[in-house]
Amino acid sequence: MRERLIALRERRARLLARASAEREALAGLLNRADSATAWLGKVARLLAEARLRPVWIAAAVAVLVGLRPKRTLKWLASGWTLWQAYRGARLWLRRLAPVIAASLAPRREG
Repeated sequence: MRERLIALRERRARLLARASAEREALAGLLNRADSATAWLGKVARLLAEARLRPVWIAAAVAVLVGLRPKRTLKWLASGWTLWQAYRGARLWLRRLAPVIAASLAPRREG
């Protein structure tokens, strides 16, 4: 009887560990889904705003046509590079901000 209880206890521990791992995996998937739906919400708001301002859209298309496709693609590539550099710098600063704040904080000597 004792061996059976030990086996049941071990099986319960394995099942609890498995359930915990599955919960963490599901939470990760839900976080990714939440960020994707947030992005879709932003796109929907942007499209709604664009529908309210068709003159701005027409003006942007006219500018792109006036610049010619080759120059437009060059500007888009430069803009994308600048955007990626901005995001990288922002991430770097977020990681570094606590370190800088800690080094600038007055030290207590006690």
